[in-house]
Amino acid sequence: MIDIFLISSSAERTPHIMARLEASGVAYRLRVGYGSARQLREHGAAIARADLLIVDDADLSLRELVSVEEALACNPHLHCMLVTPSPSTALLGAAMRVGIRHVLAWPLDTQEVSTALAQIDAKKGTVKRRQARVVSMASCKGGSGTTLIAVNLAYSLAALRDRRVLLIDLSQQFGDASLLMADKPPPTNLADLCSHAERLDASLFDSCLMHVHANLDVLAGAGDPLKAAELIPGQLARILTLARERYDAVLIDVGQTLNPLTIHALDHSDSICMIVRQNLLYLHGGRRMLDIFREFGYPASKVRVVVNQYDKNARINLTALEKTLGAKVAHQLPLDEKHANDALNRGVPLVTSAKDSALAQGISLLADMLWPAQVERRKSVLGRFLSTWPASPPRLKPGL
Repeated sequence: MIDIFLISSSAERTPHIMARLEASGVAYRLRVGYGSARQLREHGAAIARADLLIVDDADLSLRELVSVEEALACNPHLHCMLVTPSPSTALLGAAMRVGIRHVLAWPLDTQEVSTALAQIDAKKGTVKRRQARVVSMASCKGGSGTTLIAVNLAYSLAALRDRRVLLIDLSQQFGDASLLMADKPPPTNLADLCSHAERLDASLFDSCLMHVHANLDVLAGAGDPLKAAELIPGQLARILTLARERYDAVLIDVGQTLNPLTIHALDHSDSICMIVRQNLLYLHGGRRMLDIFREFGYPASKVRVVVNQYDKNARINLTALEKTLGAKVAHQLPLDEKHANDALNRGVPLVTSAKDSALAQGISLLADMLWPAQVERRKSVLGRFLSTWPASPPRLKPGL
């Protein structure tokens, strides 16, 4: 089964393309968007879920191949097919240089389409998919600000660092994360998805996500403590398996509850970020939680202690805090009630509403620590060729 995303500049040609796909005899699922190649950025989420991107653009220019190259660079598993009338030698050469292996002239030849789909279908099982780094956010006590931090970390990675990100709200109470990211209810939530675990596949998984940005999806919390208590580790295991294959980063808001479900999330996380504050209640809870993590056999390198609302003038300073916890503090997020409350009240990410604030900068540094920046890709041949052209539109803009 091939997942195909078709972007077409003509509603009239789309049925003809669909007919050729149907005649190929290869099983597929199709999503369709309308527009030119330069509008690919608007369909980032759909492209990330596809095996094949078909670009049908009668007026495709060399310049617009930059958008196709960007989509291929962000999705290493993706194949691309260009459909354009009488492609020139220059366009064919440029297409090959950016990684496009199928350039078909209009009108489409059924046999050419069938051959291309058969090749892609055969390669699909051998292509290495994404392998996300999973980080869980844990709190030793309510009110630590874990959800606010998780939401902004997710948005920082997706919108500002061009990573494909999934945020899973595993809170056992009321599932607040989605409220901080969108002004509409989620299509479904974690409890609903888990209730269909026996038939969970990529298609069902995608349909249950809230798409808040081209690069950012959210699996909303159960929203009901009673339903949340019924969830079991096996259900979460299937979700994490699918998530690792489809994202660069998976962020889990565990909250403050330790039960079989949240322990499964912690066990299968690459790193755990424990949030504390500078008062005795958090120190007591933090020390106990770190003891439990040690009992679980987690290495010290897996757990990062982060102080939220850090105040350098507080009675309990970093030295006292580290001595009490028996662990080093990995990062501090500054006290910034004004910007934090404004973001909460508006339901928008602080990293965009107050991007120059000390708290936003602190979250940005935390993102870099938990998901180290990848080596910058070498500029492509086409990129160097077009470097003297007028600046192209920015790659990503916040979608909220």
